[in-house]
Amino acid sequence: MVKKFLIIIFLILLTPVYAQDNRKIFLKSGKHKDFYRFVFICEKSEITNSININLLNDGKIKIFFPDIFEIEYKGRILEEEDNIRGIKTLKKDKVLIIETSDIEEIKVARYDSPSRLVIDAYFKESVERQKVLKSLSILIDPGHGGKDTGFQIKENREKDIAIYIAKTVASRLTQKGIKASLTRASDEDLTLSRRMKIENSLKPSLFLSIHLCSSDNFYIYTSPGIKNPDIMINPFIRKLKEKFSEPVYTEKLPLFLLEKSVSPALMIEIPKRALSDKNYTNRVIDALVQAIIEKFALVEEKEKNE
Repeated sequence: MVKKFLIIIFLILLTPVYAQDNRKIFLKSGKHKDFYRFVFICEKSEITNSININLLNDGKIKIFFPDIFEIEYKGRILEEEDNIRGIKTLKKDKVLIIETSDIEEIKVARYDSPSRLVIDAYFKESVERQKVLKSLSILIDPGHGGKDTGFQIKENREKDIAIYIAKTVASRLTQKGIKASLTRASDEDLTLSRRMKIENSLKPSLFLSIHLCSSDNFYIYTSPGIKNPDIMINPFIRKLKEKFSEPVYTEKLPLFLLEKSVSPALMIEIPKRALSDKNYTNRVIDALVQAIIEKFALVEEKEKNE
């Protein structure tokens, strides 16, 4: 009886120790060319699967744990020389804060065997890339306008969606330091000749005409006379295919806007779903912005260095 009692007492005393071990989290970190990597390793997948991560506006990464935790560092710890101002542990609030100032986005992945959470924190654009972005100028042409409503389903009109996309893309590009302007900023009649006069005057790095179509496909048109069209259109094809399941078709057409443009010019037709699905439209905007920033700028940079 006494022996059984002692065993029970031993198990009771041992339980917190096991609980503490289960809450121990190992942290490995490293600095790569374009990102920091933070790897949290824990015996229990329930913990790593329940960790939440937020990237704050000031560049801090805030990590919320499901329970009080204990961090043990493995390997070299990122320090001030890596532009990491500090790693703070707030055990009372079950929070860990990584303080840095040059993070633009984070990507999170979870793996098993061993159970681990991987955070890749990507740097903001380098100074050189920022210079390239600031040297760009994009002219966006919202199709139709005024009496010309374009494609229409019930009360949803192509001219309205086109200008919403154009304005939002221009705003997002401007926030990145890229000069972005519109051929029309309101619901007005604008002839093709007038659009070309604006384009010929500004001579942008890219002239992008936005339209919608009556099908469920994306279409990207270029002028038959353009040199190396793949360099210009491939970033758009890739981004659209990454975000959408709809087919992306390309074609060379002798359209007035493409033929008369003095700058590299594209016309993109977006599936009709964008007429009635704002979330879908915003995803299109994301794809267009990313294609211009992440790829078009790099093409410009490469050409300057050649």
